[in-house]
This record gives sequence, structure tokens and C-alpha cells, in this order.
Amino acid sequence: MLSLLAATALLALSPTAAEAGDGAPSDLPASLTLSDALRIARERAPDRAIADAALLGAKAQVKVAGALPNPTASFMVGWSSQCDMIGCNEPVFNANLGDQGAVAFLVTGQRGLAVEAAEQGVLGAESNRRDVRRNLDFQVKLQFVSTAVAARAVVVAREEAALAEQTVALARKRRDTGAISDSDVARLEVLHMQIEQLTDRSVQSFEQARAALAQLLGLRSWAPNFSVDPGPTVTALPPSQLAQASLATLSTEALLVRPDLAAARAQLEQARAQASLQRRLVIPQFQLQAQYQQQGRTSGGWFTPPTAWVGLSVPLPVLYQQQGQIGQADAAVLAAEATVARAEAQIVADVATAYSAYQASRASAERAERRLLPRSRDARDLVQVQYGKGTATLLDYFDAQRTHLSNEMDYLNSLGAFWTAVFQLEQALGANYLP
Repeated sequence: MLSLLAATALLALSPTAAEAGDGAPSDLPASLTLSDALRIARERAPDRAIADAALLGAKAQVKVAGALPNPTASFMVGWSSQCDMIGCNEPVFNANLGDQGAVAFLVTGQRGLAVEAAEQGVLGAESNRRDVRRNLDFQVKLQFVSTAVAARAVVVAREEAALAEQTVALARKRRDTGAISDSDVARLEVLHMQIEQLTDRSVQSFEQARAALAQLLGLRSWAPNFSVDPGPTVTALPPSQLAQASLATLSTEALLVRPDLAAARAQLEQARAQASLQRRLVIPQFQLQAQYQQQGRTSGGWFTPPTAWVGLSVPLPVLYQQQGQIGQADAAVLAAEATVARAEAQIVADVATAYSAYQASRASAERAERRLLPRSRDARDLVQVQYGKGTATLLDYFDAQRTHLSNEMDYLNSLGAFWTAVFQLEQALGANYLP
């Protein structure tokens, strides 16, 4: 019955071929599945593009951190005012070469620490990108189920409105035979109009839900004339990974895989590497230098003979030893440790809250789906047959009809709450169980 209802929803709410092609992107299916919605949203989400750019920047920073200073070289030529028998324009040559601290950057281990800190930044950026996807997937799944449930509510309301219309037609025939009064017919007509009002509100809710889903998919320049295929969300059957899961195992899983916690841990390791680097920078970053000089030759010899120097330039850390930078780096480590602890506590709370909601909503949805709704439908159908034969009163019919309609809507609300809880649990765990 549920599968039939879902199929009816797709047929009743599917756009025509002209509507589906009017302004719709070529890659948007006329009947949208959850997989389709996730794929399209991931491709077009601005937050995902921002996270991708941040990752590229972090990878580039690794190259910056590991780059060695380019050596410097200089060459000068001039003329001396010294004179001999040949003349006074004796050439002077001077050449200098320096490593700009490249050797010191390597041998002191400063380069290794800088690269390590930058690589932790890459891990953090990758985790942040996964976290963006985790939150985006949750929003899309939540809105997809809201749209699917709203579509089924429209189908239920339309079916009940059609049934009420048939009942009104039957009542008018019975009134003409004198079996019932005009007041009974009027009350049935009022019930029919009330259900039509409910149908209109259901259609409005569906259109609003579909527009919100279209916005998440990046479709902002056209009317969202697509239908949704509920797929596994048509019933309150949990994903297999959650069927026998316990709070303890889910909490452990979340602490292992949640991307925001992984990002916080990467930031902590990056802060520790930065702190180590600041301490290592206390070691003077010496520079190797080489120089060559000569001044032109005379008949009696060189004015300045060819001369070469090899030297070492060392800054003396006698006035300042990186105390400020080290203090800032240590403070960053403490802040990162606190961030990790807070993230761990938040994850445990998120899982506990989501798991509690999942258990409660699962019990409610399964009870409604397996027992309450079938019995309610049978009771309504039986009373309807009895009323048509004149063996049930109008009050009995009203009570059965309104009770069943209420149960139908309550079930859809319970189904939506169940899948909302499932997706909240997925978000809390950092996992994807559906699709």
C-alpha cells in the first residue's frame, strides 16, 4: 500500500513534459531522487567551492613553508684612479655570494617544523571540506524528506476529498428517496469542503517545500517544476547500519570520524608545530657568505691582488629571544586543546540527543505504519460501506472519516520526524547511511 501511495504521489505531482523542460537545467531529472539531490547540491553549493579554495590555499602554503631562500649574488666592476705608465683607468672587480640563511633553515630543523605545521593545515582544510559536505548533506536530506512527505500529504488529501465527494453524491440520492434529511447532506457537504481546504493547504505546503529544496540545489532562476521520488524514505524502515546500533558504539564511531573534530585536532597539531618552530627560531639563523675582489694589474704587479673570502654572519640573540612569539604560540596551543575538548563533549551530546530522538520517532512511526494506519483505514472503509447501506449513522461516518484523516496526517508527520531524526543522527555521527 505504501509503495502504491508513493507511486501515486509521483504521478499526481509530476510536471508535464513541457513544464519539466521550461527553464529547467539539463541535468535535473523530472523525478528527483535523494541521490540526485545530493549530487546536484554538492556540485553547486557555494560553501563547498569556498572550502575547496581554502584547501588549495593550504596546499600552496606547504610549498611556501618549505621554500628555501634564494641565494644572493652581486658583481661590480669599476675603475681605479691609480695610475701607471699605461694610464689611470685600471679596472676593479668585486663579486659577492650569500645563501640568505638557506643552510641554517635546513640544519636547524626550522624548515621541517614549518612544513609540518603547514601540512597539518592541509589536514585541517580537508576535514573542514568534509564538514561542509556533512552539513550540506543534512540540509538537503532534511528538505528532501519534507518535500516528499508534503507530496504524500497532497495525495492523501486529494484521495479523501474524492471519497468525500462520492459520499456527498450518495447522500443526495438517499435524501431524494427520503432516507436522510437535508441537514445530513449539508453536514456531509461541509465535511467535503473542509477536506478540500485541507487539500489546498497541503498543495501550498508542498510547493513551499519544493521551492526550498530547489534553492538548496542552486535553482534560483526558474519555477521548480520537478517531482520527488521518496525512495527508501517512503517507509519507516531504518538503514541497516542503525537497526541494531547502540548509543555507546555510535558515540565511539562519532569521535573517530566526525570531520569537525578531525579539523580541531589538526589545528591543535598545527599549533604545537608552530610553538616548536618559534622555540627553534631562537637558534641564530646564520648566513654563509663568499666574496672575491681584484684590482687591475700594473707593470709592477697588482694594485690589489685577487682576494677571496668565505665568511659566516650570525645574529646575536642577546637582546631578544622570541619570548613574545613563543608566548603567543603556547597560548594558541592551549586554545586549540580547549577547542578539541569542547568538540568532543559536543559530539557526545549531539549523538545522545539524536539517538534519543531516533528511538522515539522510530517507535512512533513504526506503530502508526504497521498497526494504527491499516486498522484506521479498515475501520473507515467499513463504516463507509455500512453508511451506504443505511446501517451506520451519519455521526459514525463523521467520526470514522475524521479519525482516519487525522491518523493519515499524523502518520506522515511521524514519518517525517523519523527520517529527520535519522538524518540528525547521521549528522551527529559524521556518517552517510542513506543513500
